[in-house]
Amino acid sequence: MRAPKNYEKDFWQIIVHHFKLFLALFSMTAAATADIKLSEKEAYSQEQAIEYCRTLGPGYRAMEIGEIYALDTAVPFADRFSYWSKNTITSGNAVIGTGSEGDGGVLEELGFSFYPKERNITFSPKWKKIAAICTNDPILPKRIHHYTKTSQGTLDEDTGLLWHDLDATDKKARYTYDQAKEMCENLSLYGRTWRLPSTEELYGIVDYDYVRPTLDMKFFGPVMHRYYWSADTLNAQEAYVVGFKLGSVATAPKNDATHARCVSE
Repeated sequence: MRAPKNYEKDFWQIIVHHFKLFLALFSMTAAATADIKLSEKEAYSQEQAIEYCRTLGPGYRAMEIGEIYALDTAVPFADRFSYWSKNTITSGNAVIGTGSEGDGGVLEELGFSFYPKERNITFSPKWKKIAAICTNDPILPKRIHHYTKTSQGTLDEDTGLLWHDLDATDKKARYTYDQAKEMCENLSLYGRTWRLPSTEELYGIVDYDYVRPTLDMKFFGPVMHRYYWSADTLNAQEAYVVGFKLGSVATAPKNDATHARCVSE
């Protein structure tokens, strides 16, 4: 005798499927009509850049750093300009609320900026004069990550990537770029094939809802407050790294020694 069909479960699966289709259609429609405007000069503090965007007309706004990083490379950025995002972060070695703020601990609010020539995400004093980038694209809902902690690592259900558990190797170990690639490719965990992640994959687990580190430790555990190698290179001498202390993207000489985390398809 057949088990009765679970119509309620099927109903909710249909609702979720249609909602995902709606979000995808909304994103494509918004992308088709969105306008990106760049200032012609590096003449704005972060606050001035945000105000510059407002003066462009109704609906224009400064962009989130993740939005800027995800822009198509065809955007006509000025050579060697840096561009303000709207994001800020508090930097320093003081712990807020302990009384150490004025006693040797320096707290400074920095702004996130983007250097498109090398696709770097960096931090600058908010008064620094750089360029503005604006859009009239409506703000989309914050992306919700769907991670699952498994016996083999952390599974990103959206991308299908499995991130290796740092406790399965020496998480304090540091590698040159070539050593990091070799370490991942030779990793013999669970009979899987491993590799260094791309910059987009590595930056994709950055979550600015968290600070020091800027990721969800419930799924990714404690990480070192230094850079982690990506597989991508800028040129023959430098490769891209992601820093999880504050959520930055930079380049480093390939012979520098820093940390690595591997992924498996």
